[in-house]
Amino acid sequence: MTGTNLNEDTDLKAFLGKYLRAWPLLGVVGLALLALVVVIMMIVQPMYSASTSILIETPMRHDDPNRMVQPTEPVAKTDKNYYSNEQLRMTSEPIIRRVVDRLGLRTKYVQEGMLIDWEVYKDTPIQVELDTSTVHNVVHVPYGVAFYLHDVQGDNFKLVGDGKYGPDDLEIELETDGKFGEWIQLDSARVRITRVLKSKLPLESDDAENYGFVLYDPQGITLGLMGSVLGELSVAEATTVNITMTGAPKAKVLDILNGIGAEYTGHHLEQQKSELAKTITMLEGEIDRNTGQLNSTSDQLEKFRTEANVTNMEHATILLQEGLKSLDAQRESLIVQSNYYDNLVKLLKTGDDAKPSSPKAYGISDPLLNDMTTKYATLQSDIAVLQDEGKTANPSYTRMVRLLDQQRQNILSSVESFKASTKISLNNVEAQRRDLTAQQSAIPRLDRTLTDRERDQRTHEAVNTDLLTRLSNLRVQLAALAPEVSVTTPAYLTDMDPFFPDPVILLAVAVLLALLAPLGYLIIKALFSDKVTGASTLVKAMPDVPVVARVPYTTHKDPGALLANPASAAHVEIAKLAALLEHAHTTGPELDLIVGAGGKEAVGDTSARLAWILAQRGNRVMLVQETESMGRQTGAPSGLTIFAAKGISLPAIKTRAQEDGASFVIIEGTNGDALAIMPQVAVLDRALVVCQPGNTTKGDLEKMAISRANGQLPPLMFVLDGLKDKPLPWFGLAKKKGEKRLGFLDFFRYNWTRAV
Repeated sequence: MTGTNLNEDTDLKAFLGKYLRAWPLLGVVGLALLALVVVIMMIVQPMYSASTSILIETPMRHDDPNRMVQPTEPVAKTDKNYYSNEQLRMTSEPIIRRVVDRLGLRTKYVQEGMLIDWEVYKDTPIQVELDTSTVHNVVHVPYGVAFYLHDVQGDNFKLVGDGKYGPDDLEIELETDGKFGEWIQLDSARVRITRVLKSKLPLESDDAENYGFVLYDPQGITLGLMGSVLGELSVAEATTVNITMTGAPKAKVLDILNGIGAEYTGHHLEQQKSELAKTITMLEGEIDRNTGQLNSTSDQLEKFRTEANVTNMEHATILLQEGLKSLDAQRESLIVQSNYYDNLVKLLKTGDDAKPSSPKAYGISDPLLNDMTTKYATLQSDIAVLQDEGKTANPSYTRMVRLLDQQRQNILSSVESFKASTKISLNNVEAQRRDLTAQQSAIPRLDRTLTDRERDQRTHEAVNTDLLTRLSNLRVQLAALAPEVSVTTPAYLTDMDPFFPDPVILLAVAVLLALLAPLGYLIIKALFSDKVTGASTLVKAMPDVPVVARVPYTTHKDPGALLANPASAAHVEIAKLAALLEHAHTTGPELDLIVGAGGKEAVGDTSARLAWILAQRGNRVMLVQETESMGRQTGAPSGLTIFAAKGISLPAIKTRAQEDGASFVIIEGTNGDALAIMPQVAVLDRALVVCQPGNTTKGDLEKMAISRANGQLPPLMFVLDGLKDKPLPWFGLAKKKGEKRLGFLDFFRYNWTRAV
């Protein structure tokens, strides 16, 4: 009667047997998950996934401020310093904010549900207006709290709502009467609710639903959309931004994506227009400034030419040279004339007979002087002829000498005036010559100044011409401006079926979780359960205590029914135990106490079955029970005696058994702890400890092991009872040999206990 050695190797077949044994758990979890799937499909608003694409004709650098999306983390740059193959998040807050304002997403309209509200988009029967002038503290506005209209009757309704809001979890509980078109106070804000007359959703009828609204902080909803809108950037010859979003309802998702495309395109076009307008304004300013400088330069050039009395420096230089040459000629002529006058005066005053030179030879064209000098020379010639002829006494000679002297005096008096006039002319020529010489010395400086001013004039004219050309081109470009950003793919649903909840995925997850439920249960049970699982546990606890019987589960509740079905496996196992007791019996009555390790085992059933089979085998058996009972039950074997032993000691029971001639006394006990403190326990021949998998704990066995080591217990034998490792056919719905079919409740009870 020694236990078998425990095999420590993993028994895959045994594990699969345990797993399959838990099919009721699988069924219960599966039904629960199926119900959960149905609930989710009913209460969760379908969410759709949509996408759109925006084309940017010019690839953008990673640090371009006009990017709509930015990389979430640093990635390697390409040769052109462009980011590629990035997963990006929408970060353009102004664009999303304008989409929120365009679509009026500051207020969310909902239909009140049993568990989860559904958003009503575009078809809402109410419209809500927030009086922002009354908002003094945004924190005290109940953003994010749902309010509902109940009991709508005509223009009257009841507005109800409760929830927490703000960073300090402020609470609001509202239940107030309201009227359409009138202001209603919500803590630190006021709202006005109006009807949407063209709405198809009724507010008051037998089948009308309750509708409500949720006020949103515009910045909060903008940040929320930025988190749910994803962008994927691809860079080639142009930049394409693929934007996706998942949400509900689908019309709202499509509108948001279309709004993003329109806003981004418009934003980029406005940026282009703004940049061109700024450039045009700058060019116009530059043209105005340059025109002013050009006018100033022209005035200065004109003034310089006027003051310098030159229009062309080269021509002016030629004129100066010619003027100097003319003045030099005049000066030389005047000097010659002055010298002639000096010589003529000297000649006339000395009384020399030499004839004076002709004035014409010295450039003197005065006819009076020419005539006077001619007459003087003629008189000299006539006088010389008369002197040569010796006719000095001639009165004509005297008259001619007198005329010559008179002519000399006339010439001398005329020459003085001619000399004065010539001197004046010479001084005038010298003055003019000095002026021209001064002008000639100033020519390099004037030439440089004129050149600089003419160069400034040409520069300003060229700049003005270039600026006017650029301005004309920019105005043409502004008039024909086309955006470099365009929506290539309008928003579309990536799948006509909802992204969530997806019944196929939910059912697949439910099936998977249901399949994992038994496995999880077995793992948790293996980690945390302290229950006995079989004979191996008993062998580990007390190796020297034999396991004398493994009684399987039986559908026969009473000993008589089991006795009437000897083909039952339970009957066979108990009969083996009876034969073992018979083999070990010597003489006199044998006292066998039936106890449980922890008190929850079927001690009474095991005691009765063993006593009945021993009696059936021809032994005189005394069954001692805790409760009052008749001496013989209907159908009991003739050798079986049953009586109540309440208050009777073990020696007294043994004495009575001797008097009755009983070979076996089967005593129904309680548990191991009671056995250890039982009076006169040494009278017992052995104690049969009934253990049941799932009921008996390892702690109970440890207590018995301690008591046995202390010598407080009689010889022990283990009886495993109620084993369910071999299932009934068709889970108990079919009849097994020696057994009967299970009833409806017993079917579920058997399979559930077998599973857990």
